[in-house]
Amino acid sequence: MTEVLNEAIHDYERKHFWEELNDQIERTQREDPESWAAYVAERETLVGPRSRSHRIAPEWEGLITFPEEKDEGNAR
Repeated sequence: MTEVLNEAIHDYERKHFWEELNDQIERTQREDPESWAAYVAERETLVGPRSRSHRIAPEWEGLITFPEEKDEGNAR
């Protein structure tokens, strides 16, 4: 029983972490687009442009919404 409860708590904490991260990213994009653009440019300089394949770790599936996916949803 304790193992089930610990797993549920871990899942909740992980989900909460990703929701908070997504909220912070959205807030930065909305409230400070210049800083967001600078961050993206710096990230691309260090690690190269983002992959268009959207291949991510299976445990992250459903936890991350890519900005392009949000834009596509608004356009339709």
